[in-house]
Amino acid sequence: MKSLLLTLLSLATTAACFAQRTGDSLYFLLPRDTLHLRFDAGTGQLLFDHYLSTGQSLYGTAKFYGLGLEDVYLLNPQLRTAYKPGDRVRVPIPKRAIRTNISRDSSAWFAPVRYQLGPGETLFGLARRTLGWADESILLRLNPGLNPQALSASTVLNLGYCKIDGIPPEWQGELEDPYVRQNRGLRELWEQYTPGKKLNSTNGKAAWTKKGDTSKWMALHRTAPLNSLIEIDDPRSRKKLYARVVGRIPEQIYGPNVIVVVSPLLAKAFGVRDNEFYVRTRYF
Repeated sequence: MKSLLLTLLSLATTAACFAQRTGDSLYFLLPRDTLHLRFDAGTGQLLFDHYLSTGQSLYGTAKFYGLGLEDVYLLNPQLRTAYKPGDRVRVPIPKRAIRTNISRDSSAWFAPVRYQLGPGETLFGLARRTLGWADESILLRLNPGLNPQALSASTVLNLGYCKIDGIPPEWQGELEDPYVRQNRGLRELWEQYTPGKKLNSTNGKAAWTKKGDTSKWMALHRTAPLNSLIEIDDPRSRKKLYARVVGRIPEQIYGPNVIVVVSPLLAKAFGVRDNEFYVRTRYF
C-alpha cells in the first residue's frame, strides 16, 4: 500500500510539473496551451509566462516570440546564468498578435488568450487603455453573458486567440522600462562624466516625499555635492536611475539610516509602496 501511495504521489507530482510546461520538444506553443496575460505597468506590456519544456532552448524561445536574448534577459535577469525545463520565461505578447476572430476550421493553428482583471480594473480601461480598442464591444462579444456591473479582480476574460507559429520580430515594441527611457538623459551625463573618476558609495535606506516637482529627477543627500548627479540602485526593482542632488536631508525629519530622499517621480519609477526602501547610491 505504501509503495502504491508513493507511486501515485510521484505520478501526481510529475503531472503537475508537466502541467507547467508550454508546448513540447518540437513546438513552443500548442493549441492546448492558454496564454494567460497580465498587464505590466512598468513596461506597458502584456506579459505571458512561458514555462520551458524539455528540449526548448532560451534562444529558441526568444526567437519564437520575436525577441532577442537580451530582451529576454531584460525581463528575466535570473535566467542569464542558467536555466532548465520548467523555468518560467516572461515574454511580451504584442496587441497585434491577438486575433479576436478566427474561422472554426483554423482553430488548430491558434491558442486561446485570456486576461484576469486587476483590482479596480474596468472593461472600459482594459479595452481602451490596455488593448487600444475602440470600445468594450469586442470584449462583450467574446464573453457572452458577462455582467459589466459584477466584475472583480478574479474575473477572467477571453481576449481572443494567438497563432502558434510564432510572433514576427517587427511586431514587438521597445521593451525598455518607460521610466528608464525617460531617465536616459541623466544616465548619459553620468556616463560622460564618471569615467576615470573615483566614486563614493553608500548603502542604506531611501525615503521619499510627496512634495516637490513630480516631473523632475531630484534627490536629497547627506554628502553628495549639491547640483551633482547621483546614481540610485534599487535591488528590488533591479533599476538604476539618476537624479540631481538639490539639497541636504533634514535631520529633524529623517533618521541617520536614511541616506537619500527621492522625489515623487523617482518613487514612482521604482514602484515604491513602503515609506522606506533599501538602495545603493554612488556619486562623485
